[in-house]
Amino acid sequence: MTDAFFLLAESRRTPMHVGGLNLFTLPKDVDDTTFLANLSKILRYDGELRRPFHEKLKLGPLGLAGNIFWEEEDEIDMDYHIRHSALPKPGRYRELFALVSRLHSTLLDRSRPLWELHLIEGLPNRQFATYFKAHHCAIDGVGSMHLMSSMFSTNARSKVKISPFSREAY
Repeated sequence: MTDAFFLLAESRRTPMHVGGLNLFTLPKDVDDTTFLANLSKILRYDGELRRPFHEKLKLGPLGLAGNIFWEEEDEIDMDYHIRHSALPKPGRYRELFALVSRLHSTLLDRSRPLWELHLIEGLPNRQFATYFKAHHCAIDGVGSMHLMSSMFSTNARSKVKISPFSREAY
């Protein structure tokens, strides 16, 4: 019922997705172009995804007025869900916030799994950002926190080996 509420209440003026912006600084001895290309490749993992990243909405014959189901999506276009953006030079936080504001203002495509992750480069001081957006009916705040914590490490030298969206991440 809660999933249906978030879908019924959503409009262009009141989107029902949640988003999180994270800022990272690369170590001095890491090539930023190579690092971001490798990270993008890992995030675009095309194996078996964990719930809810491999599911899309399926409406019954009454649309949103009837039953709503989650249906596994066999062919997920990871290039659609994992996007790589570069800020115009000089990339300042002002441009980052303007980009994220635009990204957050658009509704998620209900014909696809209801999430996006944007990898954003072009910030000063060897920084890059990620912006994750998911529909509230697909993932709640606790689920988002688990996802984000699976992407982070307390060791600056640790390497990302698998996508946080994969079943192996848990």
